[in-house]
Amino acid sequence: MRSLRWGAALTVVAGALAALPGGASANVQVGSSGWLWGNPLPQGNTLRAMTFAGTTGFAVGDFGTLLKTADGGASWSGLPAGTFSNLSEVQALDANTVVAGGGCVARLSTDGGATFSRIAFTPVESDCPADSNLAAMWFTSATHGYVVEAKGLVFETTDGGSRFTARTALPGTRTVGGGAAPTDIVFVSDTAGFATTSDGNIYGTVDSGVNWRSVSNTNRSVNAIVFVSPSTGYAVGDQSLLLKTTDGGATWNAKAVGGPGPQNLTSIRCATDKLCVVTTSTGTSVGVTTDGAETPLTFSSPSTDPIHAAAFATPTRLAAVGEQGSTVVSDDAGVTYHGVGGRLIGSFTRVRAGRVPGSAFAPGPDGTLGRTIDGGKTWTRGNVTTSQDVRDVSFPTNTDGYALDVAGGLFTTNDGGGSWATLNTGSTARPNAVYAPDAKTVMVIGPTGVRRSVDAGGSFDNVKGAVARAPLAEVDRAGTAVVVYGPQDLLRSTDAGKTWAALRKPGRYVRRGRKLVNRLGIRGADFADATHGFMLDTNGRLYRTANGGKSWQELPGVGTDQATSMSFSSARRGYLVINRFGDVRRPTGFLLRTDDGGTTWHPQFVVSTPIAQGGVAAGAGTDYLLGGAQSLLYSTAGGDSGSASDLTITAPKARYTKPAHIVVTGKLKPAQGNERVTVSWRRPGSTRWHAQTVTVSANGSFTSSWNLAKGTNLFVAQWQGDFRSHGDGSKVLTVKVGKATRK
Repeated sequence: MRSLRWGAALTVVAGALAALPGGASANVQVGSSGWLWGNPLPQGNTLRAMTFAGTTGFAVGDFGTLLKTADGGASWSGLPAGTFSNLSEVQALDANTVVAGGGCVARLSTDGGATFSRIAFTPVESDCPADSNLAAMWFTSATHGYVVEAKGLVFETTDGGSRFTARTALPGTRTVGGGAAPTDIVFVSDTAGFATTSDGNIYGTVDSGVNWRSVSNTNRSVNAIVFVSPSTGYAVGDQSLLLKTTDGGATWNAKAVGGPGPQNLTSIRCATDKLCVVTTSTGTSVGVTTDGAETPLTFSSPSTDPIHAAAFATPTRLAAVGEQGSTVVSDDAGVTYHGVGGRLIGSFTRVRAGRVPGSAFAPGPDGTLGRTIDGGKTWTRGNVTTSQDVRDVSFPTNTDGYALDVAGGLFTTNDGGGSWATLNTGSTARPNAVYAPDAKTVMVIGPTGVRRSVDAGGSFDNVKGAVARAPLAEVDRAGTAVVVYGPQDLLRSTDAGKTWAALRKPGRYVRRGRKLVNRLGIRGADFADATHGFMLDTNGRLYRTANGGKSWQELPGVGTDQATSMSFSSARRGYLVINRFGDVRRPTGFLLRTDDGGTTWHPQFVVSTPIAQGGVAAGAGTDYLLGGAQSLLYSTAGGDSGSASDLTITAPKARYTKPAHIVVTGKLKPAQGNERVTVSWRRPGSTRWHAQTVTVSANGSFTSSWNLAKGTNLFVAQWQGDFRSHGDGSKVLTVKVGKATRK
């Protein structure tokens, strides 16, 4: 999608400054949540298209990413697009008016991206046939625009996208029985425009798309078209296709592209009628012409990551964006480039909050260790002196720390990871975790028992007692206490690991000989302090204790059995990691958050890739998250953004004498209509949850229908939020079936 109407383009760039600042980018907020990017910077979602109106620019990409810059690409901020669909089209009519879209979704803003309205070219945004997806769009004003669907249908709107009038489908496309796909569209006036297709045609119209006629056919896919003035335009396509018109599109002449062999050109943006930049399908290089393509273009490789879009903010400032959010700018019209933000090289497997507020650490393969001491805003990479993957780390201070690799090697640093010394644990066993309550005391946990040092790792001893023979997998700091656990065992120490006491698990204990045995498996445990803790069993049920495990209460308000891990910063506030929710079926990066001790939970859709086990760490004032293998994010607001919402559900009756079919109704406040709420049900005696995702009406109401089973039926409703309000989860609704028991 091109960036400007031709009349505005030359006026804006002529008055723009020749040079712009190249400062570091601010941290960008993610989608509808309150999480912000720390690595990569400015953000980590792939960007597909970019547009400038003077030095104000917009970029769009995967996972509903919509960014804005006011300084020619030197810094960026996130905008509330109101969608998680991948966006591929963006056009800035001026600094305040922008349209963007992709898939089943299109948006319009007239206030610089502060708010967006829906361009309703599809009946439902949550799902539409693939051939109804957005292929291209162009607006001549905030109210007048054109949309082209993938199957070739063309629609015109004169009210900003509320209503559309069908125009003639593009020749050769699927709508008229052909096989060509529409690729781009541009209008030079309210009625005159051009469209391109994959079979090599450029079609022109002078009557708002009522009639189309071919003005050029090269038999090579034409992928993008732009007009810089009423007379001068360019089009690019496959096999180094570059066409130019100087007579308003009546005729098109091929130009020599040059560069490293035939390339598929995917976009073209121009600052003047002679100064343009093109991108390629491989993303390995961008080409610039300074003479209107009279001579071959000059190609360069501005980034190690593929570049998908490039555009001029001024005749000298050129910005380019691409894979994993990579962003570069040039202040000499594409001769040289420098990066905006950056990304740590390597990948990570988990994230650990440090003991010092604002610090966190992310271990990874081949000795990799990411580190932040400014609350996740920036990360630096260090390397533990091992060729093995780093399994775990523990930093009691910002300078003193310990690292454990998968081969059982233990290492220590006293300069924040700048240098490391190897320690001897006195055992050939390969521990699973490391924990240091202070700089001198360090423990290695598992595979069986705990080994402990009180001289900064100079010597280690086996800890005797209840912990000695317990198979252990993980460790958790519980305030001033520490908790370790394995598949069956849960133990706590209140004296820095010197002695340990076994904690009771939820469920029933039975006597086996002289022992009381409880076979409930442990998936995870997290204690906020010595007495307040949470445990996730291998069936996906979550429990809470307020007395150090003497008694436990199940928390069915989670509404799922799919949680993989958790992290709590207090007895009331924490997260569960889940990888699916609602309409999203593929593994994706969701969290469930509670701020009432686990009674209710609401979803947060944070990243497009799954969150690893151990991928969230609730810290002191700042929470940290690892999405996929490289995305490091942080939040000081519990991951929430926007105003509060309220979600409730009710049943016709609380008790039935026999199984029945019922309708569970609910209310979402505030609501605009078309929100999607997931209602989950757990049948009596089961640990598995079944879900229905239903649509909310304009008054906030929704319904779901269920077949009750004999016993206690549990229902929970949850909503992930919508960019205006953060999500919410209902209290558990209990419906019993069977005769009441007499007291």
